[in-house]
Amino acid sequence: MPVDKNLALSGVIGDPIAHSKSPIIHNFWLRKNNLNCFYVPIKVSKGELEKKIICLKELGFSGVNVTIPHKVDAFNLANEVTEEAKRVGAANTLYFENNLIIGDNTDSFGFKHSILRNFPFYNFKKEKVLIFGAGGASRAVLSTCLKEKAKEIRLINRNKQKAQKLKEKFSESLIIFDWEDFSSALNGATTIINTTSLGNLGCDTFPFDLKGINKNAKGIDLVYNPIQTSFMKKAKRENIKCINGLDMLIYQAIPGFKRWFNKKPVYSKELLELLVKSLEKS
Repeated sequence: MPVDKNLALSGVIGDPIAHSKSPIIHNFWLRKNNLNCFYVPIKVSKGELEKKIICLKELGFSGVNVTIPHKVDAFNLANEVTEEAKRVGAANTLYFENNLIIGDNTDSFGFKHSILRNFPFYNFKKEKVLIFGAGGASRAVLSTCLKEKAKEIRLINRNKQKAQKLKEKFSESLIIFDWEDFSSALNGATTIINTTSLGNLGCDTFPFDLKGINKNAKGIDLVYNPIQTSFMKKAKRENIKCINGLDMLIYQAIPGFKRWFNKKPVYSKELLELLVKSLEKS
């Protein structure tokens, strides 16, 4: 029996899960759209994913968001995956439809729209992009930059071998730099993106100064807690406009909400302020 979209259930699964801001976003949109639906955080430990997903399907959930440590396992568990999930190799969103588990990755959507919101005249085809990190988040960024035909894509990671594997997976056109060769990687870059956890609450700060960067460069940090990250502070010293990952967090939630609840949500400053207040309290 199909789920009544007016009474839909959804949520976010991961471990840990208490820190997730997804419930704030989705429940804000549920209230704004006067929907009698529910979005809940659910702790799912490593090794329990398949059992819990089956249980959620039986309970009538329309799908779930997926966070650490399950994105790759969720991708492998899905009966079908979208083209974007294939490109990234991970699923951050699952749809339960026609007795199937459909895996999607909306991080690329979120990344692209956060850039266009903050840099309205941004043209990937003119940008020399430098990406810090070769983890899961960098895959979504790489996918977007390649799809949008960025002029040049550079990748720098502490473990160069891991970066090399991404080059093999995504494109031979990627330029790989040694972690110690940061100044060469930075030279001429017009967009710099931190996809690592450096600067995140409880992690080491971003280690490099950005001296000598292109004066018209743009900065994007996928970290959003703290709101003013160490990466952003270093960009500010060089008079470079830099954004954190909050807008990406909001935009990546839109496709799932639309499909689960049959309503297209909208970005709003009210929601952004709600997230900022939540982070300030934590």
